Amino acid sequence: MLKRSCAVALLLLATPAPAIAGYLDEDPEEVFSAVYERLGALPIKAARDPYIWLRLEELKREPCDQKSINDLALALDKAGYRREAANGLYKFVMNCGAPVTALHRSIDIYLRLTDYPKAVEVADEFMRRAPSNREAHYLRGVALEGAGDYKRALVDYANAIELFGPDKKGISSRVFMHMAAAYAALNRFCEATAPIAMWVALDPASRDNSQTQKIIADYEAKGNCTSSTELHKESFPQRGQNVVTVKAEINGVRGLFVLDTGATYVAMRSKFADRAKVSQIGASDITMATANGLTKAKLTKADKVTLGKLVATNVPVAVQDTDEKSYGAGIDGLLGMSFLSRFEVQIANGSIEVRTRRPRK
Repeated sequence: MLKRSCAVALLLLATPAPAIAGYLDEDPEEVFSAVYERLGALPIKAARDPYIWLRLEELKREPCDQKSINDLALALDKAGYRREAANGLYKFVMNCGAPVTALHRSIDIYLRLTDYPKAVEVADEFMRRAPSNREAHYLRGVALEGAGDYKRALVDYANAIELFGPDKKGISSRVFMHMAAAYAALNRFCEATAPIAMWVALDPASRDNSQTQKIIADYEAKGNCTSSTELHKESFPQRGQNVVTVKAEINGVRGLFVLDTGATYVAMRSKFADRAKVSQIGASDITMATANGLTKAKLTKADKVTLGKLVATNVPVAVQDTDEKSYGAGIDGLLGMSFLSRFEVQIANGSIEVRTRRPRK
């Protein structure tokens, strides 16, 4: 009998004592003053939730516990205290230096709250900490677009696309749609067609349909855009190392370009841009992915690009301050997808064929 009593006593000693229910009677502002100073105060009703109380206790003991802030933010968001969740995530990173994923979640919440200025502020911090993060660029683009700063939003969308990597087929349509909407908000409707056309060109078999063609046609109608409508076809043989060079005209000035379906934009040297009177006034700096790594360029537009009988107007172009050999000896630039995506491009039998896009039913 004595042995049994001792065993019971030992079992009771080994069982953790229940947590003191401080959330019922203690003042959270007093108990968690240090936590609130770092992360922002919570409404008393939110703090007295037992689950939230325990997370605050964890952060009181371990101020930079990433799991605790993650769990706290999730609980606050679920309970309807979204702004407090976003504020806490942002301030946690500012105080603890990590993780940048918390900034991503904070921006997401501010966007849901349609607090675009605050979303821009947090996105700027995200960009400072992760300048090559494509999600940071995209989120700041959405925030800037919401705040009405469409020009800066365009740059972030362009960078998000370039930083995605070579296989751009996996980029969400949202990026291209947002970019088109930003162009349209600036009344640059002809340029608004380019992102949609580029997204279609990445997977024409599934994306080139009546719906996407209507979106493009609507933008063209609003901008009174000019492009080839008659059926025309230009064919170019591939030579050494599958490089195709073509003679194209930019604003009526002829140059030699590499036909490059992997390049997002029509790109050119600044000296050629000057000859072709491609304005760089007010142009924005963007990041471009090249064979030699990331580089900077000016995002602007050409009034007219001509390839044989194929014509497109108001084409987004990138101007690079590079030397004579940057694209190869005698080459003025790249004829990329901001032009080519307005047409059908087919590679077969050792040549590249570019032809007028045919309507889809």
